[in-house]
Amino acid sequence: MSRTILITGASSSFGQELISRLPNDVKIIAQSRSPLPKINDDDPRIIDIISDFSNPDFLTDFDGKVNFAEIDEVVHFAASPMRMQNFVASTSQQLLADYQTNFLSAVSLLTKVVATRKQNPRQIRVVLMLTDMIGSPKKGETSYITSKFALLGLIKSLSKEYSGNELRINAVSPSFVETKYVEHFPEFLRKDIENKHPMKRHCTISEVVDSVEFLLSTKSSFINGQNISINGGEN
Repeated sequence: MSRTILITGASSSFGQELISRLPNDVKIIAQSRSPLPKINDDDPRIIDIISDFSNPDFLTDFDGKVNFAEIDEVVHFAASPMRMQNFVASTSQQLLADYQTNFLSAVSLLTKVVATRKQNPRQIRVVLMLTDMIGSPKKGETSYITSKFALLGLIKSLSKEYSGNELRINAVSPSFVETKYVEHFPEFLRKDIENKHPMKRHCTISEVVDSVEFLLSTKSSFINGQNISINGGEN
């Protein structure tokens, strides 16, 4: 295998698109809360890890299955649901679950991966999924947006703590993307977002993954600690 990549949220639309693009010689560690689609069943590249990141002890699901010293790249697509819920209606349990799923899971995984550099020194490349809403927050998403801001702080901090030769970490922040993740949004709301966008359409899954691939590649070798907006000029 030429390299090993850990993809969280691998069963998501973004995860499936990225997996479909990876060469046959790439080893894929694919985390998701539920089994991957049947299309992945016979893919010899994939180690399937079923794990719920809202559980603080989720790393036990990786025991005996993953050698963190092998991992060259981490793409963190995993995220908590967007609830469209007013702040006063949110419970502390929901806030903590979102923080665990969106932020602390990334911290735990990166801690394991970075700690292995003494065993196998190499540049680790990381891409985290944020949201364009951190630049233009929407009502009812306080918990989700706050946890994404925590990820942005992690990116900025780690890019300073480690040189780009050790760890290169960046993020992508797409505007609204039509995926199963937002199927619960009312149709009129999705259409309203589309009509108000300068390009009169939503961002696509392919456009997001294009940027992820770029940030993992040598073409972005001097980009570190950045959050790339994929918003078509909306913000």
